[in-house]
Amino acid sequence: MPTLGYTVGRDIAVDINTPTGKLRIPKIMSFDSKPQVSTHKITPLNGITDELQIPVGWNGTITAERMDATLDDFWARWEDNYYNGIDQPRGTITETITEANGTVSVYRYEGVSFHLTDAGNKQGEKTVNQTLSWTANRRKKVN
Repeated sequence: MPTLGYTVGRDIAVDINTPTGKLRIPKIMSFDSKPQVSTHKITPLNGITDELQIPVGWNGTITAERMDATLDDFWARWEDNYYNGIDQPRGTITETITEANGTVSVYRYEGVSFHLTDAGNKQGEKTVNQTLSWTANRRKKVN
């Protein structure tokens, strides 16, 4: 539920679908997404420059507190598939946002490739944070 009209992290739900099924991460701490844009500048003889912007996908990260072997096992399976010559299909991420006015916005990231970029720093009496990075071909509004 929004706070004073602001979207806060708990207003967001993320569903991760990998080629092997749903990836259920017990404690997702953050979800980050950024659009990627390719630009091309055109300067005609009048000297006024136009800049073309072309969408080239999305990328982001999911950080989690390690509570079980979910991300480690996911990546071990991915590596095994790679070395055994098994194709790595892409997945999807569905982001659901409860808006301040009570409506719900749903966005689906399509053609998602996943990459475990940090399996975590293990230290005495500290939690282990893990990071799953991803890239997507595009994001579409679902509703």
